[in-house]
Amino acid sequence: MRIAVLGYAGSGKTYLSDYIAKKRKMPVLHLDSIKWDKEWKPVDDALVLPQVSEFMKKEDWIIDGYYDYLLFDERLEQADKIILLLLPRRTCFYQALKRTASRRKEGYKNDFNLWFIKFTLFGCRNKERQQVYADIAKKYRSKTYVVRSRQQMRKLFFEGI
Repeated sequence: MRIAVLGYAGSGKTYLSDYIAKKRKMPVLHLDSIKWDKEWKPVDDALVLPQVSEFMKKEDWIIDGYYDYLLFDERLEQADKIILLLLPRRTCFYQALKRTASRRKEGYKNDFNLWFIKFTLFGCRNKERQQVYADIAKKYRSKTYVVRSRQQMRKLFFEGI
């Protein structure tokens, strides 16, 4: 099984991916974790791309994150399931605040700054990105789950994916 998890910043991509990975005993790759160091400085794409490519050779995988330049089309084609987490702005903002606190305990510098606030509330929800998600849902209709609320997220947890 191969699962691609996409969605807005703070929507719970990492949380859901970890949950599925643990439940199904599958390897998971969080694109944020290889694209950014603990000080939130970007890692060179020349180092990141081979990691994604190698990970995608596995029989089973979960990859969470958008990053359209990191084998995006290939991830969608290879995925058996695509999960789009399109939760409300307020929910994502609240979850991003909670995540910041937990990441500090892991040694990350504060990733919750003005840029990230703007990105969480507006940047990742621009018309272009919304159109990309609509196109994915249409093109991959039979294997795409669109989650727009916490209730739908809980349903996904309890019914399984």
